[in-house]
Amino acid sequence: MRLKIRLLATTAAMAVAMLASGGASASTEAQKQAAIDNGLAWLASSQAGDGSWCASGYCAADTAAALLAFTEQRYKPAGWGAADYSANVAKAVNYLLRDAGAISIPNDRGDGRNPNISGSGMGYYWGGGESTYVTGLVLPALARVTAGINGITPSTVISGTGNASVDGRTFGQVIQDTVATFAYGQTHAANAVVPGYRGGWRYTPSTGQSDGSTAQWPAIGMLFAQSVPGIVVPQYVKDELHYWMDYIQNSNGGAGYDSPGYLVNESKTGGLLVQMAFTGYPGSSSGPGDLSDKAGAIAYLNANWRQFASGTWYGNFAHPYSMWSVYKGLESTIGLEGGDITNFLYAGASQIKDDPSDVWNWWEDYSQYLVETQAGSGAWPGYDYWPSTLATAWNINILNATAIPDGDVPEPASLALLGLGVAGLAAVRARRRRD
Repeated sequence: MRLKIRLLATTAAMAVAMLASGGASASTEAQKQAAIDNGLAWLASSQAGDGSWCASGYCAADTAAALLAFTEQRYKPAGWGAADYSANVAKAVNYLLRDAGAISIPNDRGDGRNPNISGSGMGYYWGGGESTYVTGLVLPALARVTAGINGITPSTVISGTGNASVDGRTFGQVIQDTVATFAYGQTHAANAVVPGYRGGWRYTPSTGQSDGSTAQWPAIGMLFAQSVPGIVVPQYVKDELHYWMDYIQNSNGGAGYDSPGYLVNESKTGGLLVQMAFTGYPGSSSGPGDLSDKAGAIAYLNANWRQFASGTWYGNFAHPYSMWSVYKGLESTIGLEGGDITNFLYAGASQIKDDPSDVWNWWEDYSQYLVETQAGSGAWPGYDYWPSTLATAWNINILNATAIPDGDVPEPASLALLGLGVAGLAAVRARRRRD
């Protein structure tokens, strides 16, 4: 994220030193849960009176990341334990809704496609000059609160925020119109500055540009949004995204920034896998011109798995932005127990687990590292643009095995007929394995 405010942050060297010194030196299920509990307690203690977290300078981004961490853990069997964070959640939700900006959504975005999905003629965004990033963080949090936390459902009417554009509307309507913002803002053939940019996104809507870091955020946001009963994501958005996925993947399997060979790294490659999950990409050509290579992206991550943070964008371990991107990409494509990652950080006797006979996997590798590098305060060190609030929230989601919704979602009527709740679907999918 191109933050306007440069932050002083803990370097990767500190994280490596913590790991070398032994840290907690365990990753049993109980100690993972203890790390989650301590992380949530730290987040709660650092929440501002207005309901926000704002260490990065993008208050909605920090607040949404923290909200998702609280929400996802509440839906887990262990829940919040003896703690009660309902008030923290309520204040965070109210802050995000109060902070929402509204834009006009036309019936034709310029290529004959209608992004005005609900017919309201409006869309929502957060984050100003970085709205694609920030809105992509907010949308998953708002989508997940509607699964019942604090009694919120898609039909709950919003009130008391002081934001006239949201008060009186339902959570479902706000989520649907946020999807409309992404549909409207997608680069298309008629406005693409470079033909290869077609199908992606840039920092703000409808610029005609795209980049590999930004494009993952609409995908992850809409993955969560479409898991909410009644929310529609236009198929053309997914179809158009194939053009960008094909263009931006490098021959080594990794994803670049605004060209296939430029700034190829782990975080953008994880983001590419998220886009594959969103579009329902099966891993081989699924249509004319569809050349994206899922196996190649996973192989790139495997080859670079043990890299620590280096420079602003490069590396895996000790890089919270990268670890969260890679987690989302792998969880949504191969599952937590997928055996495609083998180049582990921990090997042999250094692998700490409940049962020595358990098969080690990439998620256990991540989890042990996170348990060992958590500070005594309950926070994790930030890195570069991503301070401790974002690092702690994302790491909690990794440890609690946050399930990224499926790319292929039944029609809303089918969901109602089957009586499937979002929380139930997430529980079933927590340890899924895909081919």
